[in-house]
Amino acid sequence: MRAAMVLQVLASRYQVFLLVVPLYPSPAGPLPPALAALCHETAIVPPPSPSHRLRSAGNGGAREDLNRQGWIDAAGDAFRDTRFDVVHVFRLATLPFAEPYLKRHGLHRPKRHLDLDDIESVTRRRIGALYALNGNPEMAEVEEVEAKRSETREDAVLRNFHRVYVCSEEDRAALRPRAKAELCVLPNAVRLPEPPAASPRPPPFTFLFVGTLGYYPNEDAAIYFCREVLPLVRAQARRPFHCVIVGTGAKEAVIALGQLPEVEVAGAVPDLAPWYREADAVVVPIRAGGGTRIKILEAFSYRRPVVATSVGIEGIDADDGVHVLIADTPADLADRCLALMDDQDLRDRLTSNALSLLERAYTIEAVTRQFLASSGKPGE
Repeated sequence: MRAAMVLQVLASRYQVFLLVVPLYPSPAGPLPPALAALCHETAIVPPPSPSHRLRSAGNGGAREDLNRQGWIDAAGDAFRDTRFDVVHVFRLATLPFAEPYLKRHGLHRPKRHLDLDDIESVTRRRIGALYALNGNPEMAEVEEVEAKRSETREDAVLRNFHRVYVCSEEDRAALRPRAKAELCVLPNAVRLPEPPAASPRPPPFTFLFVGTLGYYPNEDAAIYFCREVLPLVRAQARRPFHCVIVGTGAKEAVIALGQLPEVEVAGAVPDLAPWYREADAVVVPIRAGGGTRIKILEAFSYRRPVVATSVGIEGIDADDGVHVLIADTPADLADRCLALMDDQDLRDRLTSNALSLLERAYTIEAVTRQFLASSGKPGE
């Protein structure tokens, strides 16, 4: 979602040639027309076929690894004859596929920009700590190894790139001691839904949890909320309530939450809009991660009050009791949920303030204006 947002912002200033390298599972087929229309030219370079897999030893046993060099070479051929003023890389994982463009054209070297999105070394360590908290030291160690690798890659980019985009002032402050690159804040953003969001549905009061459920911090958050927070809500609630979990990639532990009272695991859905419109409140009980949560901005855009942890709201300039309700223990999260259930005026005040904040700083239009005002001439 951030990649699509950033593409819209960049297209407001640059003529964009888009190279898509599908590192992660994604819907098959061409680029969505709305995104393709932003670009002068597009190319999608799929991964090698299974026949190109190599076997390599590591971590005590043999494992399969993609023959990435052929894939990188194919990516480099996509726009072989095009000269670029700027090569913009989305996240560290795609950096190898950009290298052919960063080294081309003799004396003409393009400006090197990278969207870090989140500080991956920090995110990895947080996820490692979460695994340790949940009694999985093996995965905690894996995340620490990946954190060190990410840190090395980050240091190289922060030394050698011209510009690095981050999504919050907090991330810029954290990276400043390590950076020679220009650090620019490009917040996450959403478009306001059209038509305006409908009123919440009749009872029961519905809490909505949205997230990619195959991502461990989201899986943990769903389990944590349903097993540790909802029982406290249930013990004190003065009205019926319901909790709906929406997102792709749910594993057995999340699917099993559907057996709990008041919990529905809807899983993957084609469109989130109806789920936001039918919810009374959105919960973001994240205990690890990085960057900023687009799901919170979506909730703001649909005029839905939000209960979040400090990690969940991180990077968004929102105040507790003004724009959101923030809590970090099961008891406090339950209290905030109960407060929303019992107080319509509180819900209205939070949603009004959150919408004003969103319109000022976190819409595509607001971020584009900020980008145009601060980015200088094309190629800079």
